[in-house]
Amino acid sequence: MTEPERIVAKGIVPPSFLQEETICDFFVDSTRKKIWAIELDILIEFDRICKKHGLKYFLMCGTLLGAIRHKGFIPWDDDIDVAMPRNDFNKLNTLQDEFKHPFFLQTPLTDKEFAGSHTCIRNTNTSAISPIIRFQKMNHGLFIDVFALDHFVPEGAEERFAEINQLNIENGTFMRLTNPELNEKNRERVKNYHRDHIADYKKIHEIASKFNNQETDKLAILTWTAEPLEQNVWDAKDFDESVDVEFEGYRFPAPAGYRNILTQLFGNYMEFPPVEKRGAQHSQYVLDPDTPYAEFLRTFKPR
Repeated sequence: MTEPERIVAKGIVPPSFLQEETICDFFVDSTRKKIWAIELDILIEFDRICKKHGLKYFLMCGTLLGAIRHKGFIPWDDDIDVAMPRNDFNKLNTLQDEFKHPFFLQTPLTDKEFAGSHTCIRNTNTSAISPIIRFQKMNHGLFIDVFALDHFVPEGAEERFAEINQLNIENGTFMRLTNPELNEKNRERVKNYHRDHIADYKKIHEIASKFNNQETDKLAILTWTAEPLEQNVWDAKDFDESVDVEFEGYRFPAPAGYRNILTQLFGNYMEFPPVEKRGAQHSQYVLDPDTPYAEFLRTFKPR
């Protein structure tokens, strides 16, 4: 039984959920529908474990926008992002044993060849292959992203953000070390790598959480080095409370100040982007919702 079949059999989504359709003038094929079902299933399990342990989290970024504007996935999107206050994020990362197969909590501490600065919750029975790091002996299943929200002080922020960005680049180099098919630029990058990716991961979170011993009027996702910095910083009061919002027939927590957050991220967030800008978030990945990554990689050849 494939994961989409299991999810339907379990009653997480009805069979009709997997059928292709046109939504908001965008054609959503059956593969994308299966990916949505798998990511929704991961989110439901994540939500269950957070509630069990009293952990606070929020839908964020495109997932928050999808919940508010579409009551589910943005039709041309293919991922789920959530954010957690730092203490809750740290607690989550000690709960890997709560995530039973096929679910897997992935950090560099639970999966030694993974070097992301955030946490992924993966489905081991599926595939999300980034070709350039496909030789890493890590979990390559479909995933949702979990980010830490940290207290933010503007003084010196650009320098701290730049240091985190450089450490993320170094950890990206680490995940290329096992690839024998690199181009010349990446071969040079790998040749000059002499670091400890676990130490760099810990350093990223040390820098990001530097001001969590004090109350500030801003919160930020600093481990996710999307430019510009200002787009990653929000008013702390917008996260003081949460509200439940609909997402694909379920309800999940969103920041009570979601209007301010979405306006900062997207401007007029209820307006659709031009057709030519409607595309998958993870176009660099090869996604297969029906095949476990260990099986998929045995025959996978990048174009």
